[in-house]
This record gives sequence, C-alpha cells and structure tokens, in this order.
Amino acid sequence: MPSADRIAEWLSEVDNIALSSTVATPDAQAGYIRAMGMLMRVRPQGLTGKRISPAREADVLRLVASGAFETAALRLLPREARVMTSTPGPGRHLATVRLEGQHRDSTSSGSTFALALVSALALSIVDHYHELAGSLPTS
Repeated sequence: MPSADRIAEWLSEVDNIALSSTVATPDAQAGYIRAMGMLMRVRPQGLTGKRISPAREADVLRLVASGAFETAALRLLPREARVMTSTPGPGRHLATVRLEGQHRDSTSSGSTFALALVSALALSIVDHYHELAGSLPTS
C-alpha cells in the first residue's frame, strides 16, 4: 500500500491537470494528454480504478505524435467510464466523465475537445476519490 503522502501527491498532480487544462491553448494539448497518460500509468495501488498499461500509454503517445488528439484523449478513459461532450460556443468544449462507481458526474471545459476531456477525466478521478474517502489522506 502506498503512503498517504504518495497518494496525496499523485492526486495533487491530477488535480493540477484538471485545473490548468481548462485554460490551456490548443497548442498545449499534446503535453496535457502525455502527462495524463503518464499519471494514469503510475497511478498508486490502492486507489479505486486501474492503471493503464505501458502498451496503452504507448498507443496514446503514437496517437498524439500523429496529431489525433481527440482519439488519444479518449484512449485515456477507462473502458467503463461514461462520457458526454458538447460545444457551447466557438472555441469552447465541454466534457463530462463519470467513472465506474462514481455517484456524480464531473464536468470541465477546454479550448479543444481533447483538453476538455483530459480535464474532465482528471477532475473525475479527484472527485471520485473524495466521494470514497471524504478527504485527502494525511501522513
């Protein structure tokens, strides 16, 4: 079982992606997708949800390299996740993600579909943790 500090650090990194990707420019989306993929691969054991495999992360990286940002962002989602997207206006995209076992949807926005999806996934992970644990672990 990882330490409470390790879990809190990982969740803080995921939360940072959730917040900062909402204001990121389209040219930053590759970096956000790659960062979220790495975090999904090194997810601490003991947290609800599965890590993505190195092979799946490599697939995400290939998609990013080829400019398929939307597909890459979708590949980050766990298979059992529920997703809804919309475009409320020019240059804004919304994504809603609900992870398996999560009681409430997590919705976020971004300047591209991929950024909105990455942000909503990251927010969903943090929200789901809080639903289950009530708060961040303490040392």
